[in-house]
Amino acid sequence: MDKVLNLIPSPDVSPLPSPPELFIFFIVFTFIIHILFMNLTLGGSILFVISKYFSKDKFKGIAKEIGSVNTFNISLTITTGIAPLLFYQVVYGQFFYSSSILLGWKWLFALIAIVSAYYGYYLYKMKPGYLKDGEDAGGGFVVVATVLFIYVALMLTTNTVLSLEPDKWLSIYKGKSSVFSLTEIFPRLLHFIFASIAFTGVFLMVYSKLRGSLSKELKEAMYDFGKNSFVYATMIQIPVGLFFLFSLKSEAMALLLGGSKVGFYFWLIGMFTAFLGVYYVFKKRETTLLLSTLILVSIVCMSIVRRVVEDGYWSKYFDYATLKVAAQWDVFGLFAILLVALLVLLFYTLKRNVKELSEFKK
Repeated sequence: MDKVLNLIPSPDVSPLPSPPELFIFFIVFTFIIHILFMNLTLGGSILFVISKYFSKDKFKGIAKEIGSVNTFNISLTITTGIAPLLFYQVVYGQFFYSSSILLGWKWLFALIAIVSAYYGYYLYKMKPGYLKDGEDAGGGFVVVATVLFIYVALMLTTNTVLSLEPDKWLSIYKGKSSVFSLTEIFPRLLHFIFASIAFTGVFLMVYSKLRGSLSKELKEAMYDFGKNSFVYATMIQIPVGLFFLFSLKSEAMALLLGGSKVGFYFWLIGMFTAFLGVYYVFKKRETTLLLSTLILVSIVCMSIVRRVVEDGYWSKYFDYATLKVAAQWDVFGLFAILLVALLVLLFYTLKRNVKELSEFKK
């Protein structure tokens, strides 16, 4: 243990401007907001490719709608991702920066991948020059963007897992083992990918009801496509989730199996609400409001579970309660006001978009 502790840099000596528990709360809170848009970015990109190139003709029109929505959504994914990243760096910077350095160019390339994927979507949406008359209509740019987003998801997952396991840093630094030899990376990545597909499936069901300009045939096709995406992705989560669970270290796994009441109960509620949604679909009693509520509850619960697992790893090496605090409540008050203003503005923007979608007719 002492050898591992010697590898971990000391926390920043600058005192925190508020109690660390407040930072932990905002890590979870802002991550939940971010993960909603991130799910739609990745899941939407994957379903774009499936609907455009690997599905029946009646589903082809869905890709166009996804491409249009994701152009707007990607910017929200990037914007809302800044806050949880900064909060993580304040409390757990010594772990995050170390893992980022070990990843090196692979981590830096993720930034290039995000920008390139963003431009890929705009090329598809704007269709400059020959793309307007091409048979593919620029869909290839979204295919490339999808691959890039999967790469970004892989790097974020890898950085997270690597930051949780400082006992592997020295071996990776010396080149004795690969960063991708960490057993938790690929189960966690698959778990995230199928969760994003399930979420996007529910989004498409809601979108098909709101989008006033769609034909009746496309509305029905989008609803069915979204419903099937939700059901299949959620059912696949059973083996993938077990794969992920057993990839965790024994002490982290124990937290979800009763060692932590918070982790255990939120884990059960998260799974229950997701599969309850599948049950209602099978019984043909689903409504978009019901499924939206269930999947949102599941996301909130699983975000809390994620936090419990992270603390199970990091608490062996570091206790955030020992960080020095020099409270600056005036600064925090300003932050709180701006955060509320941002949430109100975001809500108003989304509400207005929903209204315009429902009122717009051909």
